Amino acid sequence: MRLFLLFSLAVLTACAQTSSGEISNPLERRWAWIDFISAADIRRECRAGAPDRIRFVLNADRSRQVRAYDLDVAAATVRTRVHRARVPLRAFRLDESILSYFSPADDTVRVEAAAVDQIVEAWRSDRARKADPVPDPLLTEWHFWLVGACVDGSFTFDAWVSPDPDYQALSFPAALFTHDISSIPVNRKGADRRLGRLDYNPARQHGFSHYMLHLRDDRAVLGQNYGEDQSFP
Repeated sequence: MRLFLLFSLAVLTACAQTSSGEISNPLERRWAWIDFISAADIRRECRAGAPDRIRFVLNADRSRQVRAYDLDVAAATVRTRVHRARVPLRAFRLDESILSYFSPADDTVRVEAAAVDQIVEAWRSDRARKADPVPDPLLTEWHFWLVGACVDGSFTFDAWVSPDPDYQALSFPAALFTHDISSIPVNRKGADRRLGRLDYNPARQHGFSHYMLHLRDDRAVLGQNYGEDQSFP
């Protein structure tokens, strides 16, 4: 009964399709994932006097790993969450602990004020020299960063895509990785070139359904799925 109520609550929460900034609930994560990677919860609270917060999302081939780093400037914390589509099965009881199997790794560390400044300044510098146009659509098997930030009361949303020169020159990832205490290694290796329509081969997906993202000024928008049993649009 307890498990049933827990999942019923999860279903009701998921129906909202807006992110609270939390992704431990697998149903909420499924329905609000695009809202989460768009940092929409940060955007909705962003106004004059709002605390400075930045969400850095590394899509390192969605079928392998997605990492999200939340920087809270006032609290001087970096929260690292790592979601893997496929993880080894481990024992769990048929109660609320089953949800932990589907939950991302989640670690928060306090950092020195100087380290916070280093991350923010690296992000500012990377934005200032950004020149490469962002491809449309983005394919989730690629490596790319999405960054939603509320700084000085204004919200910005940016993307950097591998293997573009701007992506290769990014400085904020190194500053973030310094404070990443997750036991799950970063999937750093991106392709030497972006695979696209002409390269499509169902075997490439490894049985995993990917999707496309279209970027707008302040968010990502879900496009079509493609995968092992679907043709490339």
